[in-house]
Amino acid sequence: MRNRSPFVPWQSAFSVDGLRRAWLAVRAAKGRGGSDGKTLAEFERRLDANLNELREELITGKYRPHTVTQILVPKPGGKWRPLKLWTVRDKVAQRAVYNYLEPVFEARFLDCSYGYRPGRSTADASRAVSKARQEGAVWVLDADIKDCFERMRSNLVMQRLARWQTPRPVRELIRHWLNARIWNTWEGSPSTAGTSQGGVISPLLCNLYLHPFDQAMQKKGIYLVRFADDFVVLGPHQRAVRWAQRRAGAKLKGLGLEMNAHKTRITSFEEGFQFVGWFFIRDEVYQLK
Repeated sequence: MRNRSPFVPWQSAFSVDGLRRAWLAVRAAKGRGGSDGKTLAEFERRLDANLNELREELITGKYRPHTVTQILVPKPGGKWRPLKLWTVRDKVAQRAVYNYLEPVFEARFLDCSYGYRPGRSTADASRAVSKARQEGAVWVLDADIKDCFERMRSNLVMQRLARWQTPRPVRELIRHWLNARIWNTWEGSPSTAGTSQGGVISPLLCNLYLHPFDQAMQKKGIYLVRFADDFVVLGPHQRAVRWAQRRAGAKLKGLGLEMNAHKTRITSFEEGFQFVGWFFIRDEVYQLK
């Protein structure tokens, strides 16, 4: 007997109310328009017509994303991060799918994950770090996953969606987004959007992608606290944290990822460290401005 799907019928994601909720989230996030040149204000002027047209395309399977615009935004240290700009229409569609998938995914995600999850914040992550300290963890693996969003493999994303029984029409939509063409790509850079930053659906897919990593890092006496692509592993002695570093590296390699050598180190509460906007030193915690 086949397992019963944990999802309600996929068409419900694109109800009139569902698309309107998605639009409100997109509007609240502000941001720029994409390759069709349509702004949030322009989309809103014909909101009902735009949402009805989008709903028809999504339900009938005629929907295809527009080409994606790529820009570079500065990172600390003089480097640049590629950011993908989607059209307002495509953002609304992605947000509708996000809202549909999130409740089911949330029921399966582990407590060690804090980034891009409802009701969770950096403050909650900092409290988890402090709790580990209170329970005897004094050594810390302070780590960052190198270019996580850009390096996630689309085939592995699709495999995990299928394993979690995501309805096929929804998977096909996500496949279209992963394979959406970038119209202004440059030599040596990917020509398709993938899960890179800028996509509304990317944060949820990131947590889905890293779920096997979260599972692999579960061990008695070891505490993983992950916020998207930043994480710390805390343990009672240095040996445990060095094991965690090897374990993390091996599991990430299997996912086509790696820790950023310039942002990863073994430290301690005695020495102090920063994590998602908080500074920990001995038994004290400070929020960084």
